[in-house]
Amino acid sequence: MAKTSIISTIFYSVLAGTLAALASVCAKLAVDSNTNQYYRFVCRFFVSNPDWCSVEDGVYIRGDDSWIKFQKIFRIFRLISFLCLFLCNALMWAYFTKALNVSKSSIQVTVINNATNFCLTAILGLLIFNEPLSLQWWFGASLIVTGTVLLNTEIQKTEEKKKKI
Repeated sequence: MAKTSIISTIFYSVLAGTLAALASVCAKLAVDSNTNQYYRFVCRFFVSNPDWCSVEDGVYIRGDDSWIKFQKIFRIFRLISFLCLFLCNALMWAYFTKALNVSKSSIQVTVINNATNFCLTAILGLLIFNEPLSLQWWFGASLIVTGTVLLNTEIQKTEEKKKKI
C-alpha cells in the first residue's frame, strides 16, 4: 500500500469517526431531556438578565414576554440540532465509504473509525454535557486505542509479507 493510500485511509477514517461523534452530540441536543442545563447556558445569550433563565421541569424564562421569544429559539435550536444529526451521518457515511475505497483493508478503516468515534464522543460528552469519565473508562479507552494500533501494525506487516512473496 502506498504511503498516500495509508494517509488517505487514516484521514478519511478519522474524519468519519469525528462526524459520527458530532452526530451523537447533535442527537443528544435534539432529543434528550437532560440537556436543559445546556439550553440554560444558551438562554443566557438571548436575554438581558441571566437570572431570568431557569431550569426546573424545562427551560423557561421569568420576566416579561421573553418566554415566547425563547421558546421559538429553543425549538429552532432543537430543529437545527436534528438537521445536523442527519447531515453529520450523511457525511460520515460518505467519508467512511471513501476510506473503504482507498484502503486495502476494511478492518483498518472500521477500527480507526470506531476508535475515533468512541473517544471523541466521550470527550465531547465531558466538555459539552459535563458527563463524568472515570479512571476505569480511561483505562478501557487506552486499551481500545492500543488494540487499534496493534491491529493496524499487524495488518501492515501482513501486507508487506505478501508483497515479498
